[in-house]
Amino acid sequence: MEFKLKDYNLKDTICAIATFPSKSALGVIKISGKKSLDIVSKIFLPKKKKDIKKAKTYTFHYGWIVDRRDKKEVFVDEVLVSIMRAPFSYTREDVVEISSHGGILVLNKILDLVLKNKARLALPGEFTYRALVNGRINLLEAESILAIVEAKTQGVLDFAVRQLKGEADKKFEGLKSQIKEIFIQTESLINFPEEEIEISLKNIEEKLKEIEKQINVFLKTVKFSDILKEGLRCVICGKANAGKSTLFNRLLKQERVIVSKIPGTTRDVIEETIDIRGVPLKIYDTAGIFEPEDLITKKAIEKTKKTFEEADLVIFVLDGSRPLNKDDFFLWEKVKSKNAILVINKIDLKQRLKLNKFEEKIPKVYLSALKNIGIEELEKRIFKMVYERGLDRENLLFLSNFQKEILKRVKEKIIQAENFLKEGYSIDFVNFSLKECLDELRKLMGEVICEEILESIFSNFCIGK
Repeated sequence: MEFKLKDYNLKDTICAIATFPSKSALGVIKISGKKSLDIVSKIFLPKKKKDIKKAKTYTFHYGWIVDRRDKKEVFVDEVLVSIMRAPFSYTREDVVEISSHGGILVLNKILDLVLKNKARLALPGEFTYRALVNGRINLLEAESILAIVEAKTQGVLDFAVRQLKGEADKKFEGLKSQIKEIFIQTESLINFPEEEIEISLKNIEEKLKEIEKQINVFLKTVKFSDILKEGLRCVICGKANAGKSTLFNRLLKQERVIVSKIPGTTRDVIEETIDIRGVPLKIYDTAGIFEPEDLITKKAIEKTKKTFEEADLVIFVLDGSRPLNKDDFFLWEKVKSKNAILVINKIDLKQRLKLNKFEEKIPKVYLSALKNIGIEELEKRIFKMVYERGLDRENLLFLSNFQKEILKRVKEKIIQAENFLKEGYSIDFVNFSLKECLDELRKLMGEVICEEILESIFSNFCIGK
């Protein structure tokens, strides 16, 4: 759903179903805004007679949602209503949550009653947006909330919670402080040229280089944070009947793919996400690459090739019970330039495979997918390869695409300031580059409202969050 910040009218009272609308034990409708208590008073009948508009914050109230029409009260559902008065709520507005029984019909009926009483359906991320503009959270914390909602593994969840607690803020505050210190020094040189101020341009240049290195670490960290958040794309490839699908099922720990001794059983690319020690792996089982005999097989192989080209990691499966053939060599030429693991499968059978053609430095794992031998070793190798690429679980950053671009611009301005010093330009040029750095960092951290960043982040939120 495309929208602009102007669609977020802060004067409106908004509402949404906050839980997944389905057959379940519980469903929640959330309301936020000045009219929240007035609206709920019109549709809620407390078990104990009371004026719900006078209820204290952080209180629960038992009763019924009723549809009052034609001078009648039609009972809709038995509910609990929780009251959170401003500023002691997620949005720092008056918030009411109605906890009903789960089910699409009953949730929609309650939501319809709220809408009829002058609330508006919330846009994606609008509750969190209000938390941001009302000062309850900052932009980096908003990004971490999105990461928590989308977390696929425990590792992602753990760090997203740490970022929500302010770890990312400390990193960028430290960076901003370092740049600000140099900016103040250049200001002094400009404003007091006749004073004997002991500021070494060489020292400024060295500090700028250190800042550049620090930003490079941040950018690398963000890249691997995206891998953790989105999942590492891992393709299992190999000739037909090498055991790719059996291995896929073992890693997934369920029978997701039909396994047969008939070559070419897999006719399409099959995707699942698995958790390898906190790293989400978007794993693809692919059709064996060989000469297609029909249109369906041809399309499957074309899709396999595309998936293969986009892969972050390739698991190349060889059948240990068969000698190498032209299909193995054909695939090897494609695999050897990729980030890959060589799996020698079917070690429970008599071995006829000679690896003299594959002596390049590529990690090898011997296993039997059918007998569940060596799977743990493969998981260890996958985990190790991810972290050998530079992923540091202790220093992750979740940023939107627009925030990443801002961080790159900050780096460019730092390099520009370095070059101005090297080439003997006036200190005014250095000063201006540093000012631009500080302006960009304020946008990244949400200290300055930047519509592009906010729209980039909140367009990914679900309705109700």
